[in-house]
Amino acid sequence: MKIVKKFLVLSAVLGVQLLTSTSVAFAATSPDLGQAKSFVILSNTYANTVAGTTLTGDLGYTTGPAVTPTVNGTTHAANSTYTQAGIDQNAALSKLSSQPCTFNFAPGPIDLASDTTHGPVGVYTPGVYCITGGDSIGGGGTITLDGAGTYIFRMDGALTTSANSIVQTANGASICDVWWTPTGATTLGADSTFIGTVIAAAGNTIGNNVNWTGRALSFGGTVSTAADTISAPNCPATPSPVTTAVASTTPGLPNTGLSAESNSNTTVLVSAFAAVMSLAALAYIRNKA
Repeated sequence: MKIVKKFLVLSAVLGVQLLTSTSVAFAATSPDLGQAKSFVILSNTYANTVAGTTLTGDLGYTTGPAVTPTVNGTTHAANSTYTQAGIDQNAALSKLSSQPCTFNFAPGPIDLASDTTHGPVGVYTPGVYCITGGDSIGGGGTITLDGAGTYIFRMDGALTTSANSIVQTANGASICDVWWTPTGATTLGADSTFIGTVIAAAGNTIGNNVNWTGRALSFGGTVSTAADTISAPNCPATPSPVTTAVASTTPGLPNTGLSAESNSNTTVLVSAFAAVMSLAALAYIRNKA
């Protein structure tokens, strides 16, 4: 019986250790955009006052522009497709917002092009990046999204890129899996290169001569363009495979979804139960022997 007691004590200790562990692997995932997938711009008001804008993908609005852009797709003016796309946009945003943070930046505005707290300057690997302030790509800087997987940049504030800034992919990263969810307005600087889907009900202002592969989804808000080239990415019917990241032990912050701890509870409990049962079985066998 002594050996049984020893193993049961050991099992209990291990179970406690597992239950208090908060660094559990998870994978960020891209949501299904549903009807919104085909849209390059989705807004309440679409403003375009100069010639030269080309949109490759569907355009949706309630109030249309003064100058009609070239649209290589279908224009939906407050019809049923437009309405359903708005519903699907909000559903996708909810799924993005519920995912726990891989990395929490320090509170306050963050320049993604110069930050070194997350890792190598200007380089980001797949994960959920959470910001409790404005997010920018300043000084005409470049950021590189490196590796296959889902990238979610979630911020309590505005998203701003400077003139001539660049967002690019490398080593298998897909534009289909790049997401930006600011609570404030998005402003892209002139002559910049940008990628990914922005879901921002506060609206999007796109500076002159911006080259953007992605989507401006601002159902309920305003999108403004000025001689820009915006193309919806050609994405597979289902989300791309994602890589596994390690969840931060820092609790979730406003607009950063669930904490890593709460997301990991189920996995931890299952692991603890399996460990306790295995050790108890071993104790029983040793005792019988």
